[in-house]
Amino acid sequence: MNPAMVWQSLVAIGTMVFIAYGSRVLGLLVMARVPLGPRVRRFVDAMSSSVLIAVITPMIVHGDGGTRLAALAAGGVAIAWRSPLLAIGLGMGSAALWRWWFG
Repeated sequence: MNPAMVWQSLVAIGTMVFIAYGSRVLGLLVMARVPLGPRVRRFVDAMSSSVLIAVITPMIVHGDGGTRLAALAAGGVAIAWRSPLLAIGLGMGSAALWRWWFG
């Protein structure tokens, strides 16, 4: 690897670190000054679910049967029993079983 590529990679990594850390710090600074009314609280509470859905949806759409089965199993358990740990465990187990059986 030539020295120019090394420096470009280091600059890219440093920029990503700066942006990630800066967004967290700025988020904390901004939210420290925003009054948490009911609308803001609902917005903040919905953000984590929105990010999770945005990350998982492409994996389900483009994934294999194990991924889809895991999503259905985990979603069903989360809705029925409201147990995140049980949902994660059942999702992982169903994906592993699918891949072992059809893999």
